[in-house]
Amino acid sequence: MEKIEIEGNTIDYKEVGTGYPLLFIHGAFSSGKTWRKVVPELSAHFRCIIPEWPFGGHKTPIQHEMDFTPSGIAELISKVLDSLNLTQVMIVANDTGGAYAQVFTAKYSQKVSSLVLTNCEGFEIFPPKKFQSLKTMVKVPGYLRGMARLFRFTSFLKLNITFGLLSNSLKKEEIYEFYVKEFSENKLIQNDFRQLAAGWDPKYTIEAAKKLSSFEQPVLILWGTEDKLLFPVELGKRLKALFQNGTFVEIPDSMTYVQEDNPKELARNIIRFSKEQGLL
Repeated sequence: MEKIEIEGNTIDYKEVGTGYPLLFIHGAFSSGKTWRKVVPELSAHFRCIIPEWPFGGHKTPIQHEMDFTPSGIAELISKVLDSLNLTQVMIVANDTGGAYAQVFTAKYSQKVSSLVLTNCEGFEIFPPKKFQSLKTMVKVPGYLRGMARLFRFTSFLKLNITFGLLSNSLKKEEIYEFYVKEFSENKLIQNDFRQLAAGWDPKYTIEAAKKLSSFEQPVLILWGTEDKLLFPVELGKRLKALFQNGTFVEIPDSMTYVQEDNPKELARNIIRFSKEQGLL
């Protein structure tokens, strides 16, 4: 694992492969491990840059004050690119990471050559209704500590109130190991997540949508069709219609975590999309 130092804070990242740079943005409670099934195939064609964003699944906590609002996360993404001397990238984003990718692209469109969004927030949905209460509950003393304890009972992780709506293929042990282990075991990570979730607000995605309607670069929307309650297909089609140069593809047998449920189809579509742009 490599490291980037930004204003006293450490962002861990992994880099695999050579070629045109792909920057991955995972969602809340997630980490770079969520891409482990697609990176082997994509790294044969691309320079894959996989940061551990401080979204609750990261291992290295934020040490110094940081702006966790979506605008602040957009700034963090920009600073990561600057630290790596990258002027333009293709972004691949999922879940909450898709919301941050939209806010970033709206503000730094010159740094985005193309955008790949899988099941994620958009417009008035940030966060989805099922997890709306988290924005408030994270501010209640002891709430996150209790959540961390519950996550250690792995059977709890397959319920619809936790991760049951996100993937149809992940086993409870995998959810703990690849998603919630750091949150469950580290109070500092819990505090980072508290600040992150408190900043969720549809005003950011609505404002980003207004600006993204003039974004002219290619956008690929890859949507898991079995995601019925968090990010249904209709939301993906609305996002596609927002962009001037958008393509929408339904990914079967997948819920929110398309990269977990149907990684081969996800990678295949990204490679085809890149060939159409002349990147491969």
